[in-house]
Amino acid sequence: MKTKVFKVTISVIVILGIVTALFLYFYKFPKEINIISPAVSFYENDPSSVEGTTIKVSGTLYRPLFQQHVFEGSLTIDNLDFTKKNETLDTYILDRKNGINMGNLVYHKPSTPGEFLTSNMIWFDDTFEHVNIASDWGQNKKLFFIVSASSYEEGIDAQRKMRDKYGSFFVPRE
Repeated sequence: MKTKVFKVTISVIVILGIVTALFLYFYKFPKEINIISPAVSFYENDPSSVEGTTIKVSGTLYRPLFQQHVFEGSLTIDNLDFTKKNETLDTYILDRKNGINMGNLVYHKPSTPGEFLTSNMIWFDDTFEHVNIASDWGQNKKLFFIVSASSYEEGIDAQRKMRDKYGSFFVPRE
C-alpha cells in the first residue's frame, strides 16, 4: 500500500513539475504599457538645441523567462511627425543590464513593409518611465537624443543615471 501511494505521489509531482516547466517556458509574462511622458530632444553637447516634446508609448512588453524580451506597440514623439505617420517594428530587447533594456527602434512606412525610414537605439526601463533614444538624425554628424525629462539638465542627468546602471555601451558615453 505504501509503495502504491509513493508511486502516485511521485507521478503527481513529476506531472505538476512538467506542467509548471512548460507554463514557465511558454508564458510571455505580458505587461501593458500606456505612457505619456514629457521629454526633451537635443543634439549631442548642444544645450541650445533643446526642444520640449512628449513621448507616447502604447503596447505590450513581453518578458518570457527563457526567451528574448520584446516590446510590441508604438512609440510616438510629438515633435517628430514621421513617428506619428509611420509604424514601429517590434522592438527586440538585445541586452538587459540592471533594469535597463536596450534595443533597436525602427520606423517603417505601413504602405511599404520593407521600406525602413530610420533605425535608432533605445534604452528604457520595464515601465518606460526612463527612455533614452539615440539617433543619427543629427546634423553635422552629431547624435540626436530624445530623453524622458522636462529640461536639458534633467535629460543629461537621466542619461547619466541610466548609463551608471547600464554600463559602458550606453549612448552617450561619458
